[in-house]
Amino acid sequence: RNKILETGTSNLLFVKSNKIFSPNNDCYKGTTIKFFSKMVKIKFKNILIEDINSFDEILVAGSGKGIVSVSSIDSNLWRRKSLKVFNKLLKIYKSETKNN
Repeated sequence: RNKILETGTSNLLFVKSNKIFSPNNDCYKGTTIKFFSKMVKIKFKNILIEDINSFDEILVAGSGKGIVSVSSIDSNLWRRKSLKVFNKLLKIYKSETKNN
């Protein structure tokens, strides 16, 4: 239905103008995205394939990897425009996992 949902093991976060979005339906919200949603505002909404080029950052969040920034998607020529939100979330994640 032209929506982006999740990966096999991770949730996806999409950043546009420093606002964070993630798919809201037909996805399992894992431990890591639940953790981040307590620390930063994440708006859950439909993410359409046709809108992917409007995002500045695409992030992958999962228990095994923490938070990872996608640099590019070759199939539609999307390229990362920023690391600002990634760096913020990585700092939060590292500080929390260091304390536990």
